[in-house]
Amino acid sequence: MIDVAPPHSNCTWLRPLAAVISLALTVSTYAQAPRPNVVIIIPDDISYQDMGAYQADGPRTPHLDRLGAQSVRLADFHVSPSCAPTRAALLTGRYSNATGVWHTILGRTFLRTDEVTLAEVFGANGYRTGLFGKWHLGDNYPFRAQDRGFEHVSMLRGGGIDQQQNYWGSSNLPPSFLLVNEAPVALTDEDDGIEGAFLTNTITGSALRFMGDRPETHRPFFALVAYNAVHTPHDLPPDARPGLTAKQATTENLDKNIGRILAFLDNAGLAENTLVIFFPDNGMANARQRGDKTSAYEGGHQVPCYVRWPAAGLGGAPSSGRTVEALTAHIDLFPTLLDLLGLADAPARTRPLHGRSLRSLLLPDVRNIDPGLLNRTVIVDNQRQDHLEKFKQVALMRDEYAAGAITRKWRLVRQSGKAAWELYDLVSDPLQQRDLVSEPRHQPLIAQLGSEYDRWWTDVSLNADTYPREIIGSPKQPEVCLYAHDWHLDGTSPWNHGMIAAGVKAFGFNAVAVDQPGRYLFDLRRWPKEIAGETSLASGLATALPHPLSRNADAAKGVALPIASARLRVWRDDQVLFDSRVEAAPAADGVSFAAVLPAGPAQIQTWFYDRDGQAITGAYYVYVSGPAPTSTATP
Repeated sequence: MIDVAPPHSNCTWLRPLAAVISLALTVSTYAQAPRPNVVIIIPDDISYQDMGAYQADGPRTPHLDRLGAQSVRLADFHVSPSCAPTRAALLTGRYSNATGVWHTILGRTFLRTDEVTLAEVFGANGYRTGLFGKWHLGDNYPFRAQDRGFEHVSMLRGGGIDQQQNYWGSSNLPPSFLLVNEAPVALTDEDDGIEGAFLTNTITGSALRFMGDRPETHRPFFALVAYNAVHTPHDLPPDARPGLTAKQATTENLDKNIGRILAFLDNAGLAENTLVIFFPDNGMANARQRGDKTSAYEGGHQVPCYVRWPAAGLGGAPSSGRTVEALTAHIDLFPTLLDLLGLADAPARTRPLHGRSLRSLLLPDVRNIDPGLLNRTVIVDNQRQDHLEKFKQVALMRDEYAAGAITRKWRLVRQSGKAAWELYDLVSDPLQQRDLVSEPRHQPLIAQLGSEYDRWWTDVSLNADTYPREIIGSPKQPEVCLYAHDWHLDGTSPWNHGMIAAGVKAFGFNAVAVDQPGRYLFDLRRWPKEIAGETSLASGLATALPHPLSRNADAAKGVALPIASARLRVWRDDQVLFDSRVEAAPAADGVSFAAVLPAGPAQIQTWFYDRDGQAITGAYYVYVSGPAPTSTATP
């Protein structure tokens, strides 16, 4: 049997750990719930080289090392090559392309409403549910976290601290805000045992307060703690050790905060019956693997995954930690939780789970591995464009067994429809340097995997030509902001604060559904409402963005745009529902339109023009409210 224990030459699972930081949050031990609490911890963009157990001369991560030593370690665990698709797969147990999520922008982060989420299942089974940190699956109704099963939501909008939807100018340092159930809450220096105020500290504090709440019903909790760290932009935390880069120090701060969660569970008497799962949301470049984030090679999607639940025999101490070699993936966690915890799935499920329960791999007393986990094929791809493209950056993975042992770990990789297949065996070639695709003995395998890919593609691309649509005019969200981040277009949309500040020229449309017929008010803006008091339609910024956030020192000040007029167009298929252009007052905050719209799907696009009638860019922020009652439903 091959040894695929955590693959590194400096294994330090048994390295003495630093003392766990004292927990300032006072909690009382209370009786365990019949079912375990569940905490899933997902950092962003962390690499094997950022973790002490894999890289001895990297950042110090004693708490992560401790968790790994005490866990069942899934050594061949795969996620999507970028973050939003991974989150969709985790929350649905289904391949992300099938859920409508295959990018991080362009409206392709919206999790389709007919998908059942893990939070909805936990809630229906009596759990309290909370999201803390990054959501990245839609910021307007019906895609918000609170629309998809989470009772408590402390989050960033968009995909990170500097993304367009997030509160303007927020960084990892004050002045900055976390949105707690939609209300902005300022970062402060909490009494958490970590020096200074930092966003990761605040996310953790919010999660710990949720976990420490003791409702009269004693309901167990499901907490999804999805840190934005250590994704760019990198700010130097106040607790940084001298000589570290901002990213290294952010990694160490992240580790301290994971230590706070572990200490809380210990001190509250919850550790024994709490299921803790840790894994990063995508791969990153490292010396052990070929490829980087977004790559179809191993470095883009193979990540460490730890599972700890002492009461069920899943780790709990270094002596009970162990490594599972078999191929596993993010899509497996949903069915695994259903199986391990005895949860009832949604009775109205219309779409099948793609993953398989890992129970037979995880539990030490299960002697026979589920045959469905043997010789199966797992597929990931990297799309990152508005429309799906067959063969784009795809990896097919399969274990080959002989006498019950893994003898091959196959990877069939393709970059595009114009490129050839590549075949690698990670057992003999972990860095994917020897392409075996031309060897005659492997042709039956390649043909079989190719047929599996064709079937997979037919399944996951079935609804790819439809748009998941944000809803305007619903009482669930009386005012909706349509963001440039979510424009459908060929290329890249203006997705972060720095691009907005730089006045990036781009044009695209938002796909919406009008909930009720009536008169809608549109407010087209260059800048978001939260800085309306210090900006105007044609001005730069009164308060410059922090340089790491802007990624451009000049753009940090905000490029003034000579906006003289604006246009709003709303259409459905070949029918134009509204199209008007009006003069703009450059000193105003925005340009207003009133449009009477029928209910149903629609596309919305905007333009800003200069005095010569040249299009400058689309309106980055479009605030929509309504409907006001009208006597007719059609314009």
